[in-house]
Amino acid sequence: MYLLGFIFIILFFAILLVLGVNARIQQLQKEKYSDETRFVFISKVCSLAISIIFNMRVEAEGLEQLEKIEKGVLFPNHQSNLDIVALLKIIKRPHGYVSKKELENIFLFSDAMRLIRCLFIDRENVRQSVKVISEAIKIVKEGYLMVIFPEGTRKIRGEMGTFKAGSFKIAQKAQADIIPVTIYNSYEILKRWPRKTIVKIKFHPLIPYEKYQSMSTNELSEKVETIVKNQLDSPRND
Repeated sequence: MYLLGFIFIILFFAILLVLGVNARIQQLQKEKYSDETRFVFISKVCSLAISIIFNMRVEAEGLEQLEKIEKGVLFPNHQSNLDIVALLKIIKRPHGYVSKKELENIFLFSDAMRLIRCLFIDRENVRQSVKVISEAIKIVKEGYLMVIFPEGTRKIRGEMGTFKAGSFKIAQKAQADIIPVTIYNSYEILKRWPRKTIVKIKFHPLIPYEKYQSMSTNELSEKVETIVKNQLDSPRND
C-alpha cells in the first residue's frame, strides 16, 4: 500500500514536471525571448534529464575549439538518439541541429528542438531537403552554430557508417568553419540503464573554410569521416 502511494506521488510529480517544461517551452516561443534565453533553458532541461533519467555522465575534450569559431558546422558520428541531449548539455553556445524528420512529431522534444532553431529534413523528399539545406545555410551565415550528423542515421552497435557528401554543402555554401566530432559509447546508454554510462565526446581541431574551399563535397566528406573514425577506433577509447 505504501509502495503504491509512493509510486503515485512520483508519477504525479513527474507529470507536473513535464507539464511545467512544456508550458515554459510554449512561453519561450514568443518573439521577445532571445536565442540565448531559449537555449539556456533547453540546456538545463537536458542536464537534468542526463543525470536524473538516463544516469549518464558526459566527458568532453577539445571544447576550446568552439571558442575559435565564428560561424561553423559540427559533424559528429551518430550512435544514439541521446547524442543530441549529450551535446546540448556540454556545448554552452547556442546551436541547432539538422535532424531526421522522424523526430519532428515527438511530444515535447520536437517543440524543444524548434525552440533552438533546429530543422527537420526528409531525405526522401528532394524538394523539402533543398528547402531545409537553404534554411540551414542562412542560419549558419548569421553566425548560429549548427550540428549535422552526416551518416544520416544512428548506428545502434557503435560502428560508424559512411558520411554523406551532401551534408557538407551547408558548410561549403555558408563558407563556414568545420569541427569534426567523435562521440562514443552513447549506444550503451539504454543497454546499461539503470547503471551509469560514461559518454565521451572529442571535438577535433577546426578546419577553416580557407583550408577546404577548393575541395569537392566528396573529398571533404572523406576527410572529416577519416578524422572522426580514427578517434573512434583509437585504443584510448576502449
